Amino acid sequence: MQALIVEALKANPEIKQMAELRSASKETIRSAGALDDPEVGFTMKDIPVDTWAFNREPMTQKMLELSQKLPFPGKRRLRSEAAAEQYRSDDLTFKDKVNEIRAKMAMAYWGLSLAHIAFDITEKNKKLWEEAVQVTETRYRVGQGMQADVIQAQVELGNYLDRLLQWRQRQESFRADINALRSQPPNTPVSRPQALRPRSFPLKLEQLLALAEARPQLQALKALIAKQEKAVALAKKDYYPDARMSVGYGFRDTLAPPINQKQADMFTGSVMFNGSELTSVPPHQAARLGIGYCPEERGIFAGLSTEENLMLPPQRLAQQINLYDQGIVPQARQAAEASLASYQVGALAFAQLYQNQIAVYNVELMLQEYLKDFEENWAELEWLVGEELLRRPGGRK
Repeated sequence: MQALIVEALKANPEIKQMAELRSASKETIRSAGALDDPEVGFTMKDIPVDTWAFNREPMTQKMLELSQKLPFPGKRRLRSEAAAEQYRSDDLTFKDKVNEIRAKMAMAYWGLSLAHIAFDITEKNKKLWEEAVQVTETRYRVGQGMQADVIQAQVELGNYLDRLLQWRQRQESFRADINALRSQPPNTPVSRPQALRPRSFPLKLEQLLALAEARPQLQALKALIAKQEKAVALAKKDYYPDARMSVGYGFRDTLAPPINQKQADMFTGSVMFNGSELTSVPPHQAARLGIGYCPEERGIFAGLSTEENLMLPPQRLAQQINLYDQGIVPQARQAAEASLASYQVGALAFAQLYQNQIAVYNVELMLQEYLKDFEENWAELEWLVGEELLRRPGGRK
């Protein structure tokens, strides 16, 4: 499974998209806090339109100007901090997407494992019913059985053939899910997964809650709230004027005869402030600041509730798995193994044979369903807390 997960993390298009978004956010941090590009201008001023000469009037000049916008102190810092929080949120969202793909791959993997094991169980029971059909036909020919028993055995054999087709289709479905996660064509071969194995549930709620405090999903939410706070602080700063500093150098030609006077060049400098309303922050901006905390609080409490709820199914499944693995399945197998031989010698009615064979098939499948559900719940729990959880011996990755 780990090899499939590694392949999916490298090839999955959603992860690639998140990685590109994260890279773009990182690039905006420096530009967000940078000054605007300086502006350069060239001006020809005070040229007489009758001669269009540069040496007739003393004020005629060719001027080169350079200007730079200077935001009010604190604005650049807030823009940079807001961009940094956006990057942090995108980075954590990327990590959450990685955890999501890992969990989905685990679910598809264990689903495929179930489909293979269930196919084997069905195939084994089909062979038993093939033998049962032969026994019922033999008993019917010698006058020790009923035709109804033969027909019922043949019908049940047909049912198993149908079940084999269904499990084969489920194998194809799970295989397609695995290939989709790793960006492969649906019919790309996937090696048979390892068998599902019973294992304990060693985790405690306190451990999960401690891990969940640092999970990417929650931290990404906090980063967005921090970004929102920076944006509101920047909105307050926007009511203070920005400055624009300009310098210019004017080149003047020597005046034409009869004056023939060389003229000094001219220098100009200016600082301008844009107009502003030095008033309080608008109500809608202040409201945004207050609203910012609500999603975080809702997210925390919803997350804690989800973790508590997610702990219940694995705990219950671990108990059910132990019950089936240690008690119900062995007993059902013993009853089924003795049934056919007893029926063959007339010591057991066909109805009891039928019941025992159906029972062992159902409980063996139920055990595998429980094992698969346990692994799926485990994968969801890992996604929720944001990291892979320690597994005790009994179930390997």
